[in-house]
Amino acid sequence: MKLPEEYCDEFLCENCFKFLPKLPDECVDLVLTDPPYGIDYQSNRRVAREKLPKFEGDVDLSWLPRFVEEIERVLKPNRHFYCFTRFDTYPVFYKAISERFKIKNCLIWVKNNHGSGDLKGSYAPQSEMIIFAAKGRRELFGPRESDVLPYKNVPSALRAHATQKPVDLLRLLVEKSTLPEEIVLDPFAGTGSTGLACKDTLRQKGDKKERFYVLTELNRDFHRAGLRGGLGRQGRLWQNLPRIESAVPAKKRPVVRSRRMPRARANETLPLDLRIPT
Repeated sequence: MKLPEEYCDEFLCENCFKFLPKLPDECVDLVLTDPPYGIDYQSNRRVAREKLPKFEGDVDLSWLPRFVEEIERVLKPNRHFYCFTRFDTYPVFYKAISERFKIKNCLIWVKNNHGSGDLKGSYAPQSEMIIFAAKGRRELFGPRESDVLPYKNVPSALRAHATQKPVDLLRLLVEKSTLPEEIVLDPFAGTGSTGLACKDTLRQKGDKKERFYVLTELNRDFHRAGLRGGLGRQGRLWQNLPRIESAVPAKKRPVVRSRRMPRARANETLPLDLRIPT
């Protein structure tokens, strides 16, 4: 069925558990979301500025099976579902999602900096997990990607949400799993980064084909922050946030300077697989 036009490209301040039942069956092409992890999270990263607010509904994960059931209902056949999670809640998310979807991968997002946590008694956290699941089967678009995704985190000074995700990472997932003008649903939208990713496909780094979105966020502060900038002016904040360069430098081929030596002699300096036939 078709998504009602009133919801297309809308960022709504609404409880997703009240909103999702309003959607018809099989009306969206991708679900990409970063839900609460049920850990009563409070970021302590900021010192000079006021700490960002806690997430509503982050006390436990009793809501998760009902949520996954609704996601399966509104997602079209042969479509994908991405769900962010972390190491200690991964088993709970995996169990709930695997009961209704086929889990294809656990993607690892590697950040350019690490979090805090137990500074002396634990390893510094520098990654998050993304469950990649499918309802039926759909091939991924574009070149094959690794299941390890190195992308820079959103700088703390630019965040209006403690776990704000980088738009270029979200855009990659959108482009891998949707065709132009398909619809992306994010029921836990925060400040609207998934919507920005759908619009970011029009940029030079994207495939220049727009996707549509429908976003819901319960927290009014996050929703307001998104409307002030996230889906409009704040787009400028996301320019030039490139992927992290690989820690392993690319191998350089020997440079042949023909004016200094004949080709036959130059060939002798190259590995066998690089030699030019004579």
